Amino acid sequence: MVRGLLLLVLAAAVGAGAPAPPDDVVPDIGQYFDTWLWVSSESGLTTSTPETRGAARTLILNSDLSYEYHQRRDAVDSLLCRGRYYFSEESGEGRPATDYLDFEGWFEPYEHRMTTDFVGRDTLLLVGDRCDNCPEHTFVRGRTMSFTGSVTRGDRFRRALWDGLALELDPTEGGWRICIRDSTRPTEDLSRLTPPFHFVPNPRDIEGWHFRNKANTGPNRGEVDAPQESRRFIFSRDVGRSIQAGDSSGTVTQDEIARVERSGRGALDIEDLVLTPPKRGGKAAVQSMRFRVAIEEVRPSQPRSR
Repeated sequence: MVRGLLLLVLAAAVGAGAPAPPDDVVPDIGQYFDTWLWVSSESGLTTSTPETRGAARTLILNSDLSYEYHQRRDAVDSLLCRGRYYFSEESGEGRPATDYLDFEGWFEPYEHRMTTDFVGRDTLLLVGDRCDNCPEHTFVRGRTMSFTGSVTRGDRFRRALWDGLALELDPTEGGWRICIRDSTRPTEDLSRLTPPFHFVPNPRDIEGWHFRNKANTGPNRGEVDAPQESRRFIFSRDVGRSIQAGDSSGTVTQDEIARVERSGRGALDIEDLVLTPPKRGGKAAVQSMRFRVAIEEVRPSQPRSR
């Protein structure tokens, strides 16, 4: 039995604000409408993640049954595909009901139709239908934003994100420090557990000397071990609470770093940089900077009133 057409009509009605039908009539189609952050794709012995691929992906499922699928490398966002998507449920004698999403214009044609499943309310699983060795894609609910900005030496930059969160650039002697702050705890930097912590500069610190040679007479051609134009960072609202509380003096563990990384991540790409004039033996500072930021955070759904 195929109930796709009926479900599509109901989905459009729910998206337009009509009351949702009882749970025993159709599945809760509204649970799909959200921004989904890609976590992994598993196929046999192979697992692909944002870390192994070097790129994050975001699937946006809108209530008007349109979708967008984006890929981001550092702070550069590209659109993989967009179009309409359709929900259907199929069942037959001797087999349970199966939910499907069909994507028009999906960038991998063999996966345009995928079976769907949920783990809890906030983890979505998608697998290509009738596809040999198709990977199982795991997504979690989240928020994401991209923007550009500019800043001049000594000035502070702040950009509000969502749910009280903000990205700030705090001025330092030679440039700025990237910080993520929550309005409920404005003195806590939620990104402070971004590694590394020793021996080389942290990517959150943007200092003029990172871009000059040791003599401060010309560009850094690799002589100075410091991050360059692309700066990645991680953050979590649990930092300073269940992760490294403010009075904690213990060493940061790999498990804590992994917990932070699973919560939120971002990238700042420097697009234009003006340094103080070269001077042998001096130390360069950043005079002005133009940049692009992409940031994402895992956020669970809010319970809906009934």
